[in-house]
Amino acid sequence: MVSQSTYRIACLITLLITVTGGLVIIGGCGSTQQANLWMDSSYNAAPMKKILVIAMRKDQLRRRMWEDAVVSAFGGREHAGTVAVASYQLFPDDVPDTLAVRLKTKEEGFDGVLVVARAQRDTLTNDVPGYIANEAVTKYSYRWNAYVTSFEDVYHPGYTETETTISVRTDLLVPQGDGKLVWSVTSQSVDPTSADQFRSSVVDRVVSQLKKKRLIY
Repeated sequence: MVSQSTYRIACLITLLITVTGGLVIIGGCGSTQQANLWMDSSYNAAPMKKILVIAMRKDQLRRRMWEDAVVSAFGGREHAGTVAVASYQLFPDDVPDTLAVRLKTKEEGFDGVLVVARAQRDTLTNDVPGYIANEAVTKYSYRWNAYVTSFEDVYHPGYTETETTISVRTDLLVPQGDGKLVWSVTSQSVDPTSADQFRSSVVDRVVSQLKKKRLIY
């Protein structure tokens, strides 16, 4: 567990390096990182032309916000030749089940289904014990009529730090049977500053990776 003070120092160092050296360091300080990135090595089809985007959310507002964010990251509805369609446009009442998706992908000609799993939130707490340090202490001395500095044992009380990690898994499937998984990634952020920022960061990175792997145009 990294303490809050160490975490803040790391953020400051990153900022100083970025400003003074012109470097950009990705990761930490509330930014989104990707883990468990996987792709089916046997999959070698051409980039997908039409993708159905499904956000697995019971809350219909959040579902629409996530699906709209993904479609937007594709450049609206089209990303250099790959069309992305939000599932709520076809299934406005609820998240579709496997059978409904299978029928609709065949009917509408989708060659891919991008599924954004429900966000998982983990809160970790860590008790940092107190400690005693010999430090310089300056006090006013009435005897000497001046401020006097001396070294004394100073007690620093313990505290509890809390860290929240939010993760979202995104899977890309091809419509074979109940769906064949060809690509997957887990996006994580520690103490994100806002839900909107986290969502935007996740979908931007996902679309960037899909393009890099030539899964979309």
